[in-house]
Amino acid sequence: MLGRHDSEIGELLRYAVSLVPPEVRGDELPDYLDLEEWELVLQLLGDFDGHTWQTPRYWALLAEAATQMDQDEAWFQWRCVESIQGLLRIELTLAVAAEPLQARGERPLWDITGKTQRVAALWIESKPVLGPGERATARLRPFVPPAWTHLIRGDTITLHGTSPGTAKIIEKVPPRL
Repeated sequence: MLGRHDSEIGELLRYAVSLVPPEVRGDELPDYLDLEEWELVLQLLGDFDGHTWQTPRYWALLAEAATQMDQDEAWFQWRCVESIQGLLRIELTLAVAAEPLQARGERPLWDITGKTQRVAALWIESKPVLGPGERATARLRPFVPPAWTHLIRGDTITLHGTSPGTAKIIEKVPPRL
């Protein structure tokens, strides 16, 4: 399956593991590395919570490991940008008359002030498609992050287009300086 690149993938993953703080890491990661369970290690590294220690370098290492393993690297690339720009999570509810909305690849227009509309890429966390009237937790990646700095947890923004809806800000982590 991975063959001749196993040792290099292992090196990438070992380096990524070394960037995880010991209090977060747990005891199982070194064991899985020793057993060359690369897919499992990659999954575990991608699932860690926390935003203060996850650097762009960390996420870039995971994206490269995923690429070398012929895995989808999109999540790791998304998180890499979040580690630079900050995190913006929402609880999104589509209107009953909305068209279904794909979980990834959408770049809809959002009303963020009651009169100002801005573009942000969308990543729905829990399902591949959000249907009319459905609700899901999602992440936004604004194209111009400074235009979104006024938003705080609890604010409501409006999704425009063929899949209209509303979103409540449930988590916001500022960008790294």
